[in-house]
Amino acid sequence: MNNPMMNHPIFQVMNAMRQGNPVQIMQQAAGRNPYAAQTYQAIQGKSPDQLRQMAQRMAQEKGVPLDQLAGQFGLTLPK
Repeated sequence: MNNPMMNHPIFQVMNAMRQGNPVQIMQQAAGRNPYAAQTYQAIQGKSPDQLRQMAQRMAQEKGVPLDQLAGQFGLTLPK
């Protein structure tokens, strides 16, 4: 399934978390993409709860349950 949300920088970070070092991946993306740079700035200093709330809002805007979206990245979110 081709999901355009998977190209969104925040979800690229989620995928990077599964693969290794999300900060390094995000820094690299921020150097190449102004939208990724804006996203990187928005998530810096946020707690895990705040990041989850951001992801939840984005998923709701797209009409997709957050757990389902995370599952597309092979992630299981903590409760």
